[in-house]
Amino acid sequence: MEAPSPPLERGLGGEDDHPLGERLLQQLLCCCQIQETVSGDKFEHPQLPSYVYLLMNQHEHEASGLRAARDRLQRLTARFPAFSDHTDNGPVDIQRFIEGLKIIDKRGEMVSLIMNRSQEAVFHKLMECRERRVPARFICLKARQLGISTLIEAFIFALVTAYRNRFALVVAHSIESAQTIFSMAHRFHWHLVGRHAASLAKSNSRMIEYPPPHYSRMQISTAANRYLGRGGTIHYVHASEVAFWERAEEPVLAINQAIPQLWDTLVFWESTANGMHNLFHRTWIAAERGESDMEPIFLTWKGFPEYSLPPMAATAVALTPDEERFRVRHELNPGEIAWARFTRINQCHGSWEKFHQEYPVAADLAFAFTGMPWFDREAMADMLRGAQSPVAQGFLRFASPESAAVEFVDQAGAPLKVWKRPEPRLTYSLGMDVGEGVGADYTVIQVICNETCEVVASYRSNRVRPENAGVDAFLIGSWYNFGLLGIERNGPGLATLAVCERGMAEYPQITGYPNLYYHTYTDRKLPEETRRLGWITNRATKEAMLSRLARTVESRGLTVHGKTTLLEMQGFVWDAEKKDFRQNYTAPDSKLSHDDEIIALAIANEMRLHTWENRFISQRLPDGGVF
Repeated sequence: MEAPSPPLERGLGGEDDHPLGERLLQQLLCCCQIQETVSGDKFEHPQLPSYVYLLMNQHEHEASGLRAARDRLQRLTARFPAFSDHTDNGPVDIQRFIEGLKIIDKRGEMVSLIMNRSQEAVFHKLMECRERRVPARFICLKARQLGISTLIEAFIFALVTAYRNRFALVVAHSIESAQTIFSMAHRFHWHLVGRHAASLAKSNSRMIEYPPPHYSRMQISTAANRYLGRGGTIHYVHASEVAFWERAEEPVLAINQAIPQLWDTLVFWESTANGMHNLFHRTWIAAERGESDMEPIFLTWKGFPEYSLPPMAATAVALTPDEERFRVRHELNPGEIAWARFTRINQCHGSWEKFHQEYPVAADLAFAFTGMPWFDREAMADMLRGAQSPVAQGFLRFASPESAAVEFVDQAGAPLKVWKRPEPRLTYSLGMDVGEGVGADYTVIQVICNETCEVVASYRSNRVRPENAGVDAFLIGSWYNFGLLGIERNGPGLATLAVCERGMAEYPQITGYPNLYYHTYTDRKLPEETRRLGWITNRATKEAMLSRLARTVESRGLTVHGKTTLLEMQGFVWDAEKKDFRQNYTAPDSKLSHDDEIIALAIANEMRLHTWENRFISQRLPDGGVF
């Protein structure tokens, strides 16, 4: 009987990696019923399916990755040549400590923890914080299987083992995930050698604690624990898969109060995406904008040797138009797009949304939300990247009590945002959704330029009563050349329409807006058309106008500059089970979800289409506000 082949040695400083065995090659060839062709050190055959290439080239990727990792670790060591943590037992080289820890790799073998590129990038940021003596606060959006949980667990274990009186908390979204993560800490301790290989005072499935006088402790819990983070001080927190926590605000609030603002503290959130507008997504957006003390880290699969097919397999793949656009947009090489295609089809049920969620190549693609997005995702992403701040913000007023002329007054925080001022040669369409003005739903007016097909101004307030909103609508409409104004007549919109149609005693300049929209319909009893003032929103008209708006956005026929409007549109989904629309986006400063800006934009788009249909019908409009 032949002795079994020895396992491959992959420890730091171990022997060189062995080539694939001849027996494995022959077995793969027999399965495929083809003949072997070998070119140099790389095995390739044009008839091999992609999954065989994944198996046969995995060893080659690991071998080249090990050599590259050794080179990168040497450069990383040179980055911090004089820095080491000092403890009561002397200086501690955290990097060498972590390299000596043992993990179980994807092959099921016990190996030393050799950092890959993503782990090195995170480790570099952690060490920079310690070098600068500042608190470490990070939120990490990542692709699957990059080893970030392993690195953070090892880093925290190193600190707890090296320092006295340090307390660490590892929080996961489920018991199974928590036990899997914490088993790494037990394995780290079991295989410790040298002066740090001390016995434990407590060791169970939820805690490891060192005996006196060290006292440092590391414990695990789940986000569902009601008493999480209460009753003590925490120095290091590893929050795993935060996007999957239920009611994440409560445990995060408790944890934040337990962490002092000292340099030797760490809070690290890491997760793949799980939809939009949850706590993880909102915190990520705030970190990207610089509105949070957390620093964002995005880790993509792009550039990893493991996430690439060899050249022969890559060139044999025929890409669909969607795959070709994806390749060009994100500058993927043939091996990477071939791997992405294979993974999407075989591991993500053929879904682009699931693939982007599990293996994002860009941060804006990671947050795939539940439900069916109503507006085209790529179009929304493009407009969000091109979103602009308004050139002016303020309000409109009459120049004097006797004059109908309108003037703009700059004021920060005012409800009217302007991206382009009115031009005499252009025409405009306005849509208005009216709120009650009590701090709940917003009153929104969207202004679209008919010639350039872009939103040039937006009015938004939830503290303006419907009658006063009618005055503002008149001012904005007259400023924009008396464009066709469509006001939703449902509920409080009737009061706004009354002001625009008949005027208001406090403002003698308003004697009626000359270009109001009238809804035309055929009476069921009498076979004749009837006109009613204002836009009527019911189930049928709402679906129809939103469908036309979605088609306009998808065809790039409308440009929206305002970020608030775009975020509302991005979170707007169709619930197929309830057969109704749902808003997933909630603004950070609000507890309610709103679609007022979308409805106003859809009405403005209807006014634009109505103006185009009736472009040959001449209308006499007043000049300069004189009737």
